[in-house]
Amino acid sequence: MALVAAGMAGMLALAGAAVAAVHGHGGARGTTVKVTEREYRISLSVKSLPAGTVTFSVHNAGHITHELALSGAGLRTVHVRAIAPGKTRSVTVKLSQGTLSLWCPLPGHASLGMKASLKLQGATASSGGTTGVTTTGGTTTGDTSGDAWG
Repeated sequence: MALVAAGMAGMLALAGAAVAAVHGHGGARGTTVKVTEREYRISLSVKSLPAGTVTFSVHNAGHITHELALSGAGLRTVHVRAIAPGKTRSVTVKLSQGTLSLWCPLPGHASLGMKASLKLQGATASSGGTTGVTTTGGTTTGDTSGDAWG
């Protein structure tokens, strides 16, 4: 009987791992969005996603240093500072329903095309602001939420 129970537990664990692998992102820990910056554009791995906790993994695939700024969807402006060529930084934020603007705040970069937007669908129990912002370093926040695209 114990052997059958252990076998069933193992099968359930494998089934749970398979479901997690199929979904890839999301769950209780939130969603990860891959952001690729290069001269002079920003590419996102998704165009829309549910509101909630989102980690932005920002990779500089270009040849010069870039930064990333995020604003909207209940978020005050968050800056990911100085991402050297070939390097990756990440920031985790809690977003509400709406449109998130992303851009490189270095002078002239947004006007050359380094900007993107992301639609957040559904409501979350969020107070907005920068509550819950975590980073891998080089990030600052400010109360300039009206500064979409610099």
